[in-house]
Amino acid sequence: MQQATLLEFAKVNDAAAATTKKLQKQAILSEYFRRLEDDDLRLAVRFTAGWTAGLSSVRVLSVGWSLVSTAVLDLLKLDPRTYHDLVVSSGEIGEALARAWTLSANGSPATLPRGERSALTLHHLARSFDDLADTGNQERKREILRDLYARCADPREAAYLSKILFREMRTGVQEGLLVHAIAQAFERPLASVQRCQLLIGDLGEVAIMAKHDRLGCATLKLFHPIQFMLATAQEDSAEAVRTMAGRVFLAEHKFDGIRAQVHKQGSDVVIYTRTMDRCEDSYPDVVAAIRDLPGDFLLDGEIVPYADGAVLPFAHIQRRLGRKILTGKILRENPLRFTAFDILYRDGQLLMDLPLQARRAQLEQLLCSSSLNPEPRTLNPPGVLLSHSTLVTTAEEIDAAFCSARDCRNEGLVLKDPKSPYTPGRRGQAWLKLKTHLPTLDCVVTAAETGHGKRRNSLSDYTFAVWDRDPAEPGAQLVNVGKAYVGVTDAEIAQLTELFTAITITQHGRVRLVKPQVVFEIAADQIQKSTRHPSGYALRFPRIKRIRFDKRPEDADRLSRVIEIYQSTVNFARGSNPPAEPAPEPTLFD
Repeated sequence: MQQATLLEFAKVNDAAAATTKKLQKQAILSEYFRRLEDDDLRLAVRFTAGWTAGLSSVRVLSVGWSLVSTAVLDLLKLDPRTYHDLVVSSGEIGEALARAWTLSANGSPATLPRGERSALTLHHLARSFDDLADTGNQERKREILRDLYARCADPREAAYLSKILFREMRTGVQEGLLVHAIAQAFERPLASVQRCQLLIGDLGEVAIMAKHDRLGCATLKLFHPIQFMLATAQEDSAEAVRTMAGRVFLAEHKFDGIRAQVHKQGSDVVIYTRTMDRCEDSYPDVVAAIRDLPGDFLLDGEIVPYADGAVLPFAHIQRRLGRKILTGKILRENPLRFTAFDILYRDGQLLMDLPLQARRAQLEQLLCSSSLNPEPRTLNPPGVLLSHSTLVTTAEEIDAAFCSARDCRNEGLVLKDPKSPYTPGRRGQAWLKLKTHLPTLDCVVTAAETGHGKRRNSLSDYTFAVWDRDPAEPGAQLVNVGKAYVGVTDAEIAQLTELFTAITITQHGRVRLVKPQVVFEIAADQIQKSTRHPSGYALRFPRIKRIRFDKRPEDADRLSRVIEIYQSTVNFARGSNPPAEPAPEPTLFD
C-alpha cells in the first residue's frame, strides 16, 4: 500500500479545521485513521496532535523562526519585507507560507518543480525530524529544512510542515477529540481508549493498540506526562460549603509556584509542567532531593521558592526560568523546594484510582522512609515538603484555614474530597479552590496588538497603563503595568478592533500605539516589581474584568495606588528586595 502523503494529511486536517462541530471533526479524522497502515497511523495521529515525536521522547528539534525563514526566503527568492507582511497579516507562519507559495520574487506564481522526487510522505517528515534533532549544526539544519520545503509542491504541504514544526496546528482538534476519533475509527469503547492513553501517554501508540484490540494490555509507563487533576474555582467559603454539600473535605494550602509532576525510576528523574513540557534542567536542586527518595514513583505537587521555613515571592522562580546556565549564586539566592500533595504511582502499583486519603497515606509513608529524613516521623525531608492539610466542614473552618494559608504567604486553599480518585484533566467538584484576590485597577490602554489564530485579523492583545501622578499635574505620564488578552468576548474584541484602528497613533508591525482613550478594569493575582515596565511594577496573571466606557482616561488609577496594593498584606509577591527579572521573552514591541 502507498505510504500516506503530507498533502493528504493536510487536506484531512483542513477539512477538520473547516467545521466548528466536534462530531464532524471526529468523523473526518476517524475515517482517515481507519484506512492507514500501522506506521502511517502512528505518525498521522502524532502530527495531528502537533507532536513531532511521542510525548516521552527527549528529542528536541531546535528549529526556530530564523532557520525556517532563511531556508524559505532562499528557496522562494521572496522579498523579506513581503514575507514579514505575510506573516503579520496571516497571524501564523504556516498560513503565511501557504500564501508565499503562490508568489515568486516578482509577484507571479512561483514554480517549485519537484523534479524526479516522489511525493512528500509522513515517513519522510519523520526521518527529517530525526535528522534535525540529531544535528546541532545550524547550516545542516538549514539544508534539511530547505530540502523539505523544496519538496512541498502544494501550498498546503508547506503550511502543515510549518504547523507541525512549530506545534501550531490551529485546527480546533484537541487531545480529547483525537481520543474520540480513535475510538470511533476502530469501534472501541471510549473509556478503554482514554484509559490506555492515560497509562502510556502516546496517542500514536494508543491508536495502534486500538486498531489491534490490545487496549487492555496497557500498563503505566513512567516518563510521559499525565494530565493534571484540576480544581473548580469558588468565589468564597459560603459557595464552597454549598458545593461540598455536607461532605468533609481536606483543606490544603494553594501555593504560588509552578505545578509540577515528578517521575522517578531508579536514579532517573523527570519533571513536567502543566504544559506537558520537561523542566528538570531548571531545578537541579529539586531533582537531587527527589533522587534521594526511595523507589519508583509519580508525584503531583508544586515547586515553590522556600527558605528558612517560609515561602518566598514567586520572582525567585522567575530568576531561573529560561536560563541555560544556573550558577551557584543563582541557586543559593533562589532556593526552591518541591511540595508534594499527591502520589499516583509507587513501585509498580497504580494508585490514582484509590481514594485521596489512601494516596495521602502512601505519600506520607514515602516521605517518612526517606534516607534524607533524620527523624522517621518527620514528614519533610530536606528539599521535599509535604503539603499541610486539615479537615473542614463549615465556612468558619474554611475561613480559618484560608487565613492560615495567607499567613504562610500562600495564595489560598484547595479543598479536596478525601474519598475522590485522581481524575486527570478533569475539573469537577472533588477539588475546589479559593484564591486571594487583589483589588482591581482602572487602567488606560496604550497599545493594541494583532492576535493569533482565529484572532489574527483582530486587535485582541492590549497593553495598559496607570498615571505616574495626577494627570492634571505638569509632566504627568501613563506608565505601563501589563498586558492582557483574557476577559473580553468576541463581540467586544470586534468593537475594540474598530475603535483602536480609528485611534491608532503609529503602527509597528503587529502593534498599534493608540490614543489613550479606553479604560479597562483589570484584575490580577499579584503585583511584583519590574525593571521592564516604566512603572517599575508588573501585574501577574492580569485579566480584563470590564471595559469602562463610562470612565475618562483621567479617571484611571495612579501609580501610588499600584504601590499601595503592592505593599498590602494580600500581595504575597512583595519582597524586601526587588526581584530579578525573568529570562528575556518576546515583548510587545519585539
